[in-house]
Amino acid sequence: MCDRDETETVELRLRILDSMMDDAEDIEQVYLCANRNELHAVPTLPRFPLREIIDEMKFMLEEGYIKACFSNDEKQAPLAGLNLSLFHHYWFSPTEKGKAAWQDSSEHPPAN
Repeated sequence: MCDRDETETVELRLRILDSMMDDAEDIEQVYLCANRNELHAVPTLPRFPLREIIDEMKFMLEEGYIKACFSNDEKQAPLAGLNLSLFHHYWFSPTEKGKAAWQDSSEHPPAN
């Protein structure tokens, strides 16, 4: 991600994971959840732009923190062999590794 420090990247990852903790989410719901505080205050000024969320989610997929668990169109966007150009068709959930990272962050929040 460009121009984000490590702390901001960790926060974005935790917001992405947090959005998926009760059920699988598509990119639209992840975007809304990751920006819920900011969009509520100033609807036209998200903290995390959609492109950064998508980029980070792709890294999280590669690193095993999240997985695609549903597709809106299995013929066009199959779960076996993800088509990342059709990212918007997939629904994502955390893997065990992602759940552990989210759990660890809630038990050990960063010091202010």
